[in-house]
Amino acid sequence: MEYRLVKSDRTMFSKYFATYYRNNWFRPSWDDLTKVLSNSDDGYWVYAGEDKAAGVYMPDRSIGLVFGIPPYSITTELIHFLKGYAITTWNLTKELQANNVLDEQESAYRDTGFVWIGSRQCMLRPTEQLKASMNINYVDRKPAIEDMSRIVEVFSKAYANGPDEREEGGYAEDLIRYFDQVPEKLLEASSVIYDRTTEEIAGACLISMWEGLPLVYSIAVLQQHRGERLATAMLDKALTVLEPDYPVLRLFVTRGNQAELLYKKKGFLSGGEYHHYKYTIE
Repeated sequence: MEYRLVKSDRTMFSKYFATYYRNNWFRPSWDDLTKVLSNSDDGYWVYAGEDKAAGVYMPDRSIGLVFGIPPYSITTELIHFLKGYAITTWNLTKELQANNVLDEQESAYRDTGFVWIGSRQCMLRPTEQLKASMNINYVDRKPAIEDMSRIVEVFSKAYANGPDEREEGGYAEDLIRYFDQVPEKLLEASSVIYDRTTEEIAGACLISMWEGLPLVYSIAVLQQHRGERLATAMLDKALTVLEPDYPVLRLFVTRGNQAELLYKKKGFLSGGEYHHYKYTIE
């Protein structure tokens, strides 16, 4: 089958994406679904002959958010076409990234030479009033911009050598944006935990806003303070504070992050995984 790629109209592409791209269940409304890509010029149709067979999002020299348009589905042949188009059009010489690959699409990517890099899932849970569960040896304080260097320290140490590890400068840049944009209500639902005796920082949980609903921006506890149920206490606080104003709390978790088990125990429901693949150009 011969394929060809055609630039899409923003509005029509966003409607098709909202309809045919599975795994959008955690977004709050149809309007939010259709707004995800409504301002982007990186959407394309894949035509099979005269039929519109699929849609693909191609930003920053990567491919992702591929969806089939019935009766067509995502096949190895289609992914092979997209790979060849991207490499040739962008004159790539090292690698091609594929983001937000769904479970049922993985075999098509693997059969085309892509290699799995990592996976993450979105989870959500209803907010509700919960009993305070903070260990008496620790104190919970509302985060402030003055705490930024200590919060960076927590994230840097807690995520070291794990799937979410980043350069320290990245944490600082993200936190500057976080404190610049976070509403006061979400700061009240967030936590910075200190050891009551030593005044050393032990953990942090930051709540942000994403598409009109709260999201766990980051949560971490230093190794020496784990086992004290601090992460549980911070989540309980967030769920309680948010309950009068928001119906759910959402989060993303990377495969391999030990916090995934905690989230499941706390009643967070998974909507399935998104996978990141990479093709290395020889």
